[in-house]
Amino acid sequence: MPEFSCAPAPNPRPGAGADSARRGPTSRAPLAGCRQPQVARFLPPAWHTAVMRKRVYIALAVVLVILAGVITWQALRLREREPVYQGKGLRTWLSEARYESNWEARGRAEAAIRHIGTNAIPTLLEMLRQKDSPLASKLVPWWGRHIAPMQPLPSFIRFPHWYRNNAQIQNSEAERGFEILGTNAQQTVTALMEVYEQNISHSTQDYAGGALSAIAVAAPSTVPSFLRWAASTNQSVRVLAVSVLSQGRHEPSLVVPALSKCLSDTNNVVRTLAAQGLGWYGAEARQAVPVLVPLLNDPYRFARVAATNALKKIDPKAAAKAGVK
Repeated sequence: MPEFSCAPAPNPRPGAGADSARRGPTSRAPLAGCRQPQVARFLPPAWHTAVMRKRVYIALAVVLVILAGVITWQALRLREREPVYQGKGLRTWLSEARYESNWEARGRAEAAIRHIGTNAIPTLLEMLRQKDSPLASKLVPWWGRHIAPMQPLPSFIRFPHWYRNNAQIQNSEAERGFEILGTNAQQTVTALMEVYEQNISHSTQDYAGGALSAIAVAAPSTVPSFLRWAASTNQSVRVLAVSVLSQGRHEPSLVVPALSKCLSDTNNVVRTLAAQGLGWYGAEARQAVPVLVPLLNDPYRFARVAATNALKKIDPKAAAKAGVK
């Protein structure tokens, strides 16, 4: 606490006391000899604080406007190169194919994407590689929490173009595009795996994996690529390849031997997926029983569960002999 003290002030001239008495207690003149508190001199004037606050708000608004302009410019620049069908760009058709609630309209969008065909692949790969800047990755969730829910605001403010086309949305729409193209996109599996390995972002890797899985199901000719990737030194690539092969929709004579080898993989997830996949092939995977039985004692609990369930489907007698109930 600041301290202050007062000492009697000498009268500078005769009659000063009488003048002070006439002024009374309303006088603002400080008492002579008083040491005033020093707190006030450290506080900025109220007008100064208001001006600084206004400048900060203006600076923030300018930054947001510049950011929105840059993101919008990039999106429009990309749209200039996208293929068009019936007056609509590919991205518009992709958005309708993924989010349109009317099934008839969604069907028209999917048909349009199939009509565009392989011409869509460069744009889809470009969309899949999109990654938000550090600032945008923070701004988008903040905008979604504070601005987008504000019902009184018009929709073009709540959902501006840059917000509706952030990187994650572009990644997801690209995955949907590859899924719709199916066999027409089978020549892109190598490019998609490169995107997956680059791990540009968590979203990019997830949706690239989804696109690869969708193409593999539609185009069995891509299976040899996944068999090769199942033996990759890259752990995430092995996980993806085995997850695709374990769907039980491919030629058993090709897939069962590869999954059998994966039962001894050092990665817990790979071993678990391989056991689950062998179970999907049922009796056609009987050759894997000798290497599947040791997995019943695997240190990873989910691998043990997967091996137990697979043995029951593949060879119930061998499962009972191994003590599986």
